Amino acid sequence: MGAVFEGIVDYAGLFPPASLGMTEAVQAYDGYRRSPDRGMLARFVVAASRLEEAGAVLESLPIEFDAQDPWQLSVVAGTALPLELNRIAAFRERWDRRGVLIDSIEARVSSVEQVVAVGEMIPPSYRRCFEVPATGPYDELVQAIARIGAYAKIRTGGTTPELFPSPEALTQFLVAVTTHRVPFKATAGLHHAFRGSYPLTYQSGAEHFVMYGFVNVLLATTELLRGGSGETARMILEENDPAAFERSTEAIAWRGQRYSADELDAVRRQSFLGFGSCSFREPVDELRLPVVA
Repeated sequence: MGAVFEGIVDYAGLFPPASLGMTEAVQAYDGYRRSPDRGMLARFVVAASRLEEAGAVLESLPIEFDAQDPWQLSVVAGTALPLELNRIAAFRERWDRRGVLIDSIEARVSSVEQVVAVGEMIPPSYRRCFEVPATGPYDELVQAIARIGAYAKIRTGGTTPELFPSPEALTQFLVAVTTHRVPFKATAGLHHAFRGSYPLTYQSGAEHFVMYGFVNVLLATTELLRGGSGETARMILEENDPAAFERSTEAIAWRGQRYSADELDAVRRQSFLGFGSCSFREPVDELRLPVVA
């Protein structure tokens, strides 16, 4: 069952609500790579505008890089994509052979025309993740993303309540990506294993809000891919009771509905690629499913 969650977390400690400094985030990622929980860890997420800063910090720290086991970076592009692609190229020229690889670029899109334009600018040799608006509409955008062979990205929350998509909207997104067979990642507000009420920031006395769980998203995606209804997928997304999920070595079950480890592993490889999280420890430590006797 451990393989189901392998590489599911893109570490985004630079982003809110953690908002770590570059040195602290790089050191944290290096530590997670050397931890017993490394299996759940994937890429280090950095804004394109901060690549030079990242390179300077990487140079300054006593980290041993290994070209045979490289760091993988996912770069979040802003609005000046041509300039940012130049920054990416400059970073790669210095770091590719040293064991730090940029293999993923994330960019926001809001129209089919923008999908096409951005898709023409970013080489297909990268894993291209196109973030769609949290409120949709999804179908046309996802179809356009499918046509150019890119991946979709959905924002599942943030530091204020209005940044969280409704269960209906998130279900519609999942229906679109599973219908058109477009792999996707999620970002923001998904660093908890199960749906529940959590603080929006790490500040003392922070407001609480109901957040989605990545186990819920995984099972909802699996339900749709096996031909289940959007209504059932939405019910899984809205499930607030962690005890409703049970795990054995062969499966995860939700209220009696069984999803085998092989099925979930296939969904991870082909559909739900993972999620960006400003915390690595929270998703790892909260993944405590009751074990079926």
